[in-house]
Amino acid sequence: MKTNKLTISFLAMSMALAVSAQTSFDAAKLYEEELNGTARYVAMGGAMGALGSDISVISHNPAGIGTYRNSDLNFSVSSFGTSVSTDPLATKAHQLSVNGRTYYSHNTKSDINLAFDNFSAVLSGAGSDNTYFNFGVSYRKLQNMDRNLDYIDAFNDADGYEVWREYKDNQRNKTNSFDFNISCNLSDLVYFGWTVGILSTDTWSEGYFYDYYGEGMHPDYPNGLDYTAVDKMNQSDGAGWNMAFGTIIRPIPAIRLGAAIKTPTYYHQTLEYADYLYAVMGVAKDGNKFTNSVDYKFSSPWSIDLSAGVTFGAGNVNCALGGEYERHFTQRSSLSIGNTRLDNQGAIDYKDYSVFKVGTELNISNLSIRGGYNFKESMFNDASYPYLYDSDFNGWGYDDNGDLVVGRTDFQIDRPGKTQYITGGIGYCSSPDRDGTQFYIDLAYVHGVRNSLVNINEYVEDIDVNYKYKSDKILFTLGWNF
Repeated sequence: MKTNKLTISFLAMSMALAVSAQTSFDAAKLYEEELNGTARYVAMGGAMGALGSDISVISHNPAGIGTYRNSDLNFSVSSFGTSVSTDPLATKAHQLSVNGRTYYSHNTKSDINLAFDNFSAVLSGAGSDNTYFNFGVSYRKLQNMDRNLDYIDAFNDADGYEVWREYKDNQRNKTNSFDFNISCNLSDLVYFGWTVGILSTDTWSEGYFYDYYGEGMHPDYPNGLDYTAVDKMNQSDGAGWNMAFGTIIRPIPAIRLGAAIKTPTYYHQTLEYADYLYAVMGVAKDGNKFTNSVDYKFSSPWSIDLSAGVTFGAGNVNCALGGEYERHFTQRSSLSIGNTRLDNQGAIDYKDYSVFKVGTELNISNLSIRGGYNFKESMFNDASYPYLYDSDFNGWGYDDNGDLVVGRTDFQIDRPGKTQYITGGIGYCSSPDRDGTQFYIDLAYVHGVRNSLVNINEYVEDIDVNYKYKSDKILFTLGWNF
């Protein structure tokens, strides 16, 4: 634990609360993408880039839409729940200590939510010489995050008196994508595809930061003292677009090899925030409100996708194996705030990262059994930090009365770590030979775990808490192939 003089510590903390900017941490919320799509795609861990014939590959390898030989129509709905806990588990009854500070968290679970995850259509048209030209359109939910995080700790000031700190943050992040695809199949040997994606984003957060002496904790404040008490609300929405190009080659009937490249997603966002001050540096406020609205731009990185698929079997028993590797060149991301372009911020905060996917499908007559695994590395460097720049996004100072004026407040740094998904599912189709007109029903289950290193007010206290976010989802897809 750092040794702090009480006044200096709280003064620095108040300044840290006051000085806040739109940073690469905020921009990363736009780039987060969950494992989502049709139940078949999710059940196979998303490892279908080379196998194709599933609309969910539309932005990963657009050539996968070229493998359709029939038109298709489907939609997907899901039921999901999430939980947040410290790792290792820290509760009020079983508190932990980091750097001399005792802390705990109210480990939370969300309500069960229902969502409309995907709607898509593929129109397949046969040409001459066993050539197909396909058109696809898809709506899909890239992100639907619902997270409630809190943190409570106690520490001693320079004179040995106990101070309590409470922090709470509720976040809702939603990103939807509308994708449009053109693809072709040349004699079942080579496939090409091109996809344009239009994205809509909506992020919201609400929380508070509270430092105080309780009753009887300090002789100078027998009734207690609220030293810092701030509520905050942030709302950001906007749109973006990207493109992807892909190809699949089939050297022999049983093997498919895929490759794709995806452009950055170019986002244009509007952030609106409001801060309500109830106490600053021990001075009571009456809920003074400070608001602002700022436009910013963010471009996600280029990425490449390499995939392979193998199919084998005889009669009504067939098996497919898929593997996929993605590389995201995140250090080349860019962020512009108002008229200020933070050219090097991606290189400072981000690192290039990889995604690994494997999946399998066993078809026995009308039935299918599927399983998969998906692993994503962290996109953040361990030394990443918020970039506090004098721009339209932030600022602190004093008004004519000498009162502290606060720009947008943020109290924590959230560095998302690795993410893992374990998946499985079953399916049924009405046509055993899987050819011609048929309807199909697919069911998938996915269990996700993401670690995240959270530092509450890094400018003052060097304490990191590892949070574990868990999600459980059941996904249902109904489709018609004709």
